[in-house]
Amino acid sequence: MKRTFYITTAIDYPNSYPHIGHAYEKVVADALARWKRLLGFDVFFLTGTDEHGQKLATAAEEKKLTPQEFVDEMARHFIQFADKLDISYDDFIRTSQHRHKVVATEIFSRVHKKGDIYKGFYEGHYCMPCETFYTEKDLVVGHCPKCKREVKWLKEDAYFFAMSKYKQRILEHIEKNITFIWPESRRNEILSRLQGEELRDLCVSRSGITWGIPLPIDKSHVIYVWFDALVNYISAIDYPGEKFVRYWPAHHVIGKDILWFHAVIWPAILLAAGIPVPRQIYVHGFINDEAGEKMSKSKGNVVDPIQLMDKYSADVLRYYLLRSTSAGQDGNFSEKDLVARNNTELANDLGNLLLRVCTLITKNWGSVPKAKPVQLFDAAELVASMDEAMNRYEFNVALEKLWEAIHLVNKHLNETEPWKKSKDEQAVILYTAADALRIISILAEPFIPQAAAALRKTLGVSKVTVKDCVWGKTKAKTTLGPQEILFHKREFAAARVFPLALVVGKITDVSPHPNADKLYLLKVDIGRSIQLVAGLKPYYSAAQLLGRIIIVVSNLKPAMLRGVESQGMLLAADDGKHVIPLTCGAPPGSKVELDTFVVGDAQITYDEFAKIKLTVKDGHVLFDQQELHVHRKPVTVSGVDEAKATIR
Repeated sequence: MKRTFYITTAIDYPNSYPHIGHAYEKVVADALARWKRLLGFDVFFLTGTDEHGQKLATAAEEKKLTPQEFVDEMARHFIQFADKLDISYDDFIRTSQHRHKVVATEIFSRVHKKGDIYKGFYEGHYCMPCETFYTEKDLVVGHCPKCKREVKWLKEDAYFFAMSKYKQRILEHIEKNITFIWPESRRNEILSRLQGEELRDLCVSRSGITWGIPLPIDKSHVIYVWFDALVNYISAIDYPGEKFVRYWPAHHVIGKDILWFHAVIWPAILLAAGIPVPRQIYVHGFINDEAGEKMSKSKGNVVDPIQLMDKYSADVLRYYLLRSTSAGQDGNFSEKDLVARNNTELANDLGNLLLRVCTLITKNWGSVPKAKPVQLFDAAELVASMDEAMNRYEFNVALEKLWEAIHLVNKHLNETEPWKKSKDEQAVILYTAADALRIISILAEPFIPQAAAALRKTLGVSKVTVKDCVWGKTKAKTTLGPQEILFHKREFAAARVFPLALVVGKITDVSPHPNADKLYLLKVDIGRSIQLVAGLKPYYSAAQLLGRIIIVVSNLKPAMLRGVESQGMLLAADDGKHVIPLTCGAPPGSKVELDTFVVGDAQITYDEFAKIKLTVKDGHVLFDQQELHVHRKPVTVSGVDEAKATIR
């Protein structure tokens, strides 16, 4: 039987759209899954979405959807994202699926029957965005240590998991198994915490919430989202069936922010349920901006991985993330560096090499000549060294080894100058180059799968296994296929700045201005409540405006208008007859974006705003011929004469 290898990503919480961190984690897991398949392993690769919790129920309510409708919509985005990134997952688990609910309920029941679930009440600081309770000492200046938002004090009946019983067993397992948590720095972090503080029992239920899996012992409670979510790793392999027996335990690939849940809470649940703990937990860092700062929409430094793939390709993004980030460390994203690596390493080193070899063979021989190759590098040693790096999650090192081989092939052509040689000498040189590219096409599969497939197609290679990474397997007389350009060279252009910080808002209150007949005072929810003064009274009644979704300029300098402060400005299209507010089908607080612009957040004056020209075309709002949108949902306005409309 084949050796098995079960690898998982963390399941994504779909309250917002996929970001560059999601891309990095998936690419890391995918590269290792593809590598193990090359080695002949029976691989099962899982990713998915975590679809329960109050935060998702609230997001659904804001969009006037049921929670199930909302997560169905968001899950589609994550599935399309994984497919676009060429992630070779074997299953996409969703925790709202029946198969998951059955297993999560079973695990809870088993732990309860063992006597490790008891009822009490919970009193503590709760962060709703993170779905996590914190102690006083966990807080940072009274805020959530993870997302920095405010927490609120909750006291409610709850069920608890006696996690403290398993502290010593978890501690001993981590101490005895050096690679259980990798890299070592993360292992030391967990050891220090377990050794230095008391392990408290875990609250595993919430009451008063309907969007979740009901407790089998009390239908007025739902299973706490983390207890529910972690079970996905076994519900996806049909616990306790044949697939579970075949593949468990797993290698988990997770971000450093959820290490405690996977390294302590998850093993404790498994031990209580009588299930072996995971084989390994690999902890990767974050992808920050070029300066090493955390990405956030408020800073205007967010990188959209979908836009990058549209602009360059999935392979280019995959290669850059794996080549430029060290194992377990944070990485700094730079589009300029991405373009440089694309041009030099992908387009020049590999792409041009293929074109040179194809051109020389086709022009001088018509097909691959028959010859005995010169072994430019030790293929077995290359596989072994790459395997060692991959098992340590050092993808940048594995790629460095592969590129050393590519450089040797380029050097071979440059130094031998086959066009100056006799036919016999030329045959050896060109067969050697083609044979080397065949080996490289196999070993490149985990990193740049689309280019590797194109490379193999050109060379007439069908097998994809390391057993074929030996010299002399390229068939003579092979007619080379289409001479594809694997990677196009690109020019880097610094992103332009769109000076307006636009945000989706919802009008929650309308009242007349105390000192002006044509003005309203509007209370608007933009993720927080602000006050606007708007000259809409001649056009709309208060009832027509209440509840309306609008677009607000949030970085406009506050101004006193007839004695009342306006903390921004509502945007509307005016064609001389009609004044119609812009809108967008996105929840309040969502930021408006443009594809090739960085959105600025510097405060501007009204005079500066007046110089910015927005236009309308086919109902969509544009700046410099580019559509304003919120994650592909366009900013729109209807019912105006577009040729005459100005936006103010």
